[in-house]
Amino acid sequence: MGLSAAGMASGLDIAGMTQQLVMAERKPKADRITEQQKKVNVTLSAYGQIKSSVSGIQSMLEKFGKNDAFASQKATSDNSDYVSVKADAKAKNGTYTINVEQMAQSHKLMGQELFSGDPEASLGSGEMVIKVGDKSMTLNITEDNDDLSSIVDAINNAEDNPGLTATVINTGEEGGSKIVFSSKDTGVENKIEIDTSGMTGQLASLAYKEGMTDSKVDQMQEAQDARIKIDNFTTVTSSTNTFEDVIEGVTLDLKKLTGTSGSGNAETDDIDVKSVKITIENDEKSTKDSLKSFVDAYNGLIATTDKLTGFDPDKEPDDPNRAGALNGDSLTRSVLSQMRGLMNEPIEVNGKMYQLSDFGISVQRDGTLELEEDSDKLDDIISENFNVIGQFFGQEDTGFLAKADKLLDSFTDKTDGALSVKEDTLKERQKSLDDDMAQLDKRMKAYEDRTYKQFLAMDEAIGQMNNQLNSMMSLMLSFE
Repeated sequence: MGLSAAGMASGLDIAGMTQQLVMAERKPKADRITEQQKKVNVTLSAYGQIKSSVSGIQSMLEKFGKNDAFASQKATSDNSDYVSVKADAKAKNGTYTINVEQMAQSHKLMGQELFSGDPEASLGSGEMVIKVGDKSMTLNITEDNDDLSSIVDAINNAEDNPGLTATVINTGEEGGSKIVFSSKDTGVENKIEIDTSGMTGQLASLAYKEGMTDSKVDQMQEAQDARIKIDNFTTVTSSTNTFEDVIEGVTLDLKKLTGTSGSGNAETDDIDVKSVKITIENDEKSTKDSLKSFVDAYNGLIATTDKLTGFDPDKEPDDPNRAGALNGDSLTRSVLSQMRGLMNEPIEVNGKMYQLSDFGISVQRDGTLELEEDSDKLDDIISENFNVIGQFFGQEDTGFLAKADKLLDSFTDKTDGALSVKEDTLKERQKSLDDDMAQLDKRMKAYEDRTYKQFLAMDEAIGQMNNQLNSMMSLMLSFE
């Protein structure tokens, strides 16, 4: 309701008086709600910081687990232009020589016939069966799709295309173009065969099968597997130029052929690089980096909780903001207590108990961790028993990563994690306080309307009294 400035009869500032009464009624109630809202918002923000730090550690440890960060192996090639190498945690230390004797390649055929590119030219009709390895497709050629472009498109766009590409090559010869067929995948298992026994016209000339003596299709590139020799002894083949787990945990990617000596093959005898040496060894730097990342993340959590639960020494003792938002909070203390317990928990590896301290990680007096990167403990266990580190952290169910994930999940799980439940409770409290403020505003609006009407009624009464008084005065004056 819009409030007028003053009563017509009384001259009183009805609007101002109403607003002052409403303000006096509303302020203490609104201040209490606002103060509670502020506390809830600050506490919710603080829990958000704690949860973010805990979730950050959890995400990092999950990544470590997936990447075998504490048991990683380093693989190097002395000539990655010929062979590149990767290794996972299953790889064992060792040195190997690799001879690249043959590269994998796809099958490629080209028809000898020249085909007209004229869209009106009919090249034949019937059924063409094309096989790549053990997969096949049947192409039905009719007068609607018997020109060169339509045939090539029909092959390339067929839903049951067995894994080849047809291409038109303009050779510059008078009379038209040639068709090239290329398998998409490498290896001897992806040889192309073309059966045109059901075809008429020029297209019948595209028949091809290995060993045919009267084929009018030239083999431009033979389908072949990659072949390597390991340590000049073991020969291994692959349908691609990638060899996985031929050496356990090792992936080899071939780039080009290495050379030969006295083979009589000038192409390879002239290659200077005769073999490639690959080396698999413990990735000590990666392991130390992972340990340092964990220590830094944990110390970040400690710093966050210390700030939120402690006191600001720069503020006066009687300053209400001197204490952190979570000072005295039992849940935060519980999180820290359980995390510190995990840092000191022994884990069994091969019948022996180990703790983080055995890997050069010590707990400081302030609760933080310190990694002694150059400590004898860490260097000795890396050099003498590297697998212990991987098992300590990576053992399923009983390793440090598994235990940490279980503990951290009890804090961060969206459904029943302690921090998540606390956040949900605070958000509900936020909503409740917002509702309280809305209800207060509603009540104050009703109070304002009611008070204003009462003042108006009073003003009207004063007006009536003034009118009566004036009438009486006029009457009395008339008798004089």
